[in-house]
Amino acid sequence: MRVLVVEDDKDTANFVASALVKNGFACDQTASGEDGLQHIATIPYDIAIVDITLAGSMSGLDLIKTARRRGVKTPIIVLSALSEPCEKIAGLNCGADDYLGKPFSISELLARVLAQVRRSSYAHGYGVLRARDLTLCRETREVRRGGRHIDLTTGEYALLELMMRNKGRIVTPQMILQSVWGMDYVPSSKIVETRMCAIRKKLCADGEPEMITTIRGFGYVLR
Repeated sequence: MRVLVVEDDKDTANFVASALVKNGFACDQTASGEDGLQHIATIPYDIAIVDITLAGSMSGLDLIKTARRRGVKTPIIVLSALSEPCEKIAGLNCGADDYLGKPFSISELLARVLAQVRRSSYAHGYGVLRARDLTLCRETREVRRGGRHIDLTTGEYALLELMMRNKGRIVTPQMILQSVWGMDYVPSSKIVETRMCAIRKKLCADGEPEMITTIRGFGYVLR
């Protein structure tokens, strides 16, 4: 799952991003409303966390209103020091799905993030992803093939989820790097190949048929 954090305070942004990454999200960060709008309008994030007071001329409220006018349906949580009831009402009325005031508990923020992602997942029909006898539950993060539980690392889970959301379509290494590790991550040259190999072994550990095909020169397909 992939999240966008739009926050101009570097310490807060890094604190939130670190917690999200530890909980299995790929995280992109930006400090201005203009950059945040460009990101959320062009990249299919699972959720965005937006401050109200941002660098640049566009506020968080302007970002949200403009994104909604453009048809962006990504769940948005406002995270702001402006936390009076009238300010929360303004944020929700302009298109935010939730509003959390600063100072905040990171455990509460994570719970709200997961609740919004879960709600969005069910609304869009992919709370549980399926491909043949393989199932992935986005709420519990449980992966099973037939009756067998498959134990995955955080990175392996994120990669398999991406493949299952795009089953039957080619997923390029660049798509994998951006969706699983984030835009600013500088990986080793073999990280996608290594992680894909590990997933394949786990999916076929009991001799089941192969599900992931390499399309040489293009990427991978889950069939």
